[in-house]
Order: sequence, then C-alpha cells, then structure tokens
Amino acid sequence: MHFNRAQIIIILVLLSMLGILFYLNYKTPEAELQPVSESNLPAKEPFDFNLYLSNLNDSISVQAKQLIEIQTEAINDEKNILFATAQLAHTWDSLGFKLVTANYLEKIAQKVNDENSWNTSGNKYYEFSALTEDTAMQLYATQKAISSFEKTVSINENNLDAKNSLAICYVQNDLDVMKGVQLLKDIVKRDSNNVQANYTLGMLSMRSGQMDKALIRFETLTRIEPMNPDFYYFLGQCYLSLENKNKAILAFENFKKLVQDPEAKKNIDKTITNLKNSK
Repeated sequence: MHFNRAQIIIILVLLSMLGILFYLNYKTPEAELQPVSESNLPAKEPFDFNLYLSNLNDSISVQAKQLIEIQTEAINDEKNILFATAQLAHTWDSLGFKLVTANYLEKIAQKVNDENSWNTSGNKYYEFSALTEDTAMQLYATQKAISSFEKTVSINENNLDAKNSLAICYVQNDLDVMKGVQLLKDIVKRDSNNVQANYTLGMLSMRSGQMDKALIRFETLTRIEPMNPDFYYFLGQCYLSLENKNKAILAFENFKKLVQDPEAKKNIDKTITNLKNSK
C-alpha cells in the first residue's frame, strides 16, 4: 500500500478516534499524531485567506518580498500569466507556506482547466489540511481540496486516486461522511482490489462499530497484500471485537511475524499471551 504523507496522516486521525494507535508510533516519525478533541473541532470563525496572506509580510525576508513583488507584477502580463503564477507557487512553496502555494496552483487550474492542474491543486490543499494544527485553516483547505478534486473527477470520472482523496476530504471534519462512503463504495465497485478504498472503508466501519463489515475489508486487504503487517493487526482487532479469539490470535501472530519494529512486536506479544491465557 503506497499512500502519500497526507493520506497517511488523515487516515491516522480516523484511527485515533478508535483508540488503537498504540503500535503505530513506529510508523509515522514525520509528523506528530494529534488525537481528536474539543480543542481541535472546526473553529467558529471562518478562515480569511486574504488577511492571512497580507499578514505574511512579517514572516518573510526582504529578498523574498522583493522577488514576490516582481513575480506578482509579472502576472499582469496576460502572455506570461501562467509562467508567473507557477513561479509564485514555487517561491511560496520554497518558503514553506504550502497554503499560499495551493492558492496559486488553484489559479493555474482555473486558467488551464484540465485534469492534471485541478488534481495538483487538490493534492496541495489536501496535504496542507493534513499537516496544519489550525482547525480553521484545516477546514478551509479541506473545502478547497474538495472543490479541486470534484473538478478533477468531473473531467475524468475514472481518476480513482482523486476519488479516494475526495472521499477522505468529505470524511475529514465530518463534512459529508456518507458522501465519502458512497464514493469509496463506487471505487470498490470499479476496482474491488483498490487498497486505499478498502482500507478507508475498513477504518470507517471500525469507527462506527460495524466490526463485521470491517472484517470483510481487512480479510480482503490481507489477501491483496499478504505481507502488510498493518492489515493483520486490524484484522485481529475485528476478530477480537467479534469474540473470535482463535482467529484474532492467528491474525496477531501474522502481524508479529511481519512487523519490523521491536516495540510493536513486544506489545503484540503481550496481547497474544493475554489472549491465550484468558478463558
């Protein structure tokens, strides 16, 4: 399974709702996983992008300001507008302001209006929404990502990667969970072995307590990717919730064989021992 960094973090936020992250710390050293709590629910005040952009002048160097001013002026030349906008996107990206980068990529997509441009815009907003800890900015970026991915899919209905990302955006912040689920089910209808769609559906089933449905997803995933330890772990969780101790033990033992992290092996070994000793 090959998810990008943003996809991993968004799905791990779903996992945090389940309280089953104890072994996953070894897997995501790039970003600190934040549990969902009242402090990071969507903010009441809407995010003002223009105000945010105007306030960034105090955060960049004089040289960067001068370069941005030159590139911004170049946008007024209709012949060079796409090149100048791409330069601005690159400059802001190099400065680490990914949301501004996404804004300029969106402007390019509005001009070009093709699948690749809209998908690039969506991915940049999507990535930012996964990494920011500011809930108002996250909601703004998620909604922008949805808009870009919707346009991507409207141009190419068979772009399953964009559909997967769109579905996760709908689920994030509970914007439209059912719409996200329907998108994922549509992907699985088209490609029953789609790893990301099956995985997200499995996690959502666990989140909603539908362990029998989650079980089907993770049985499918262990068949598709039999060397992926994560899938055996979640399969074991499903069996455990459905009170099938023997199959849970078997799944956890497969996880133990495949996982590389020593701490994860130690933790799951304790779980297996407790299960074997339980009545």
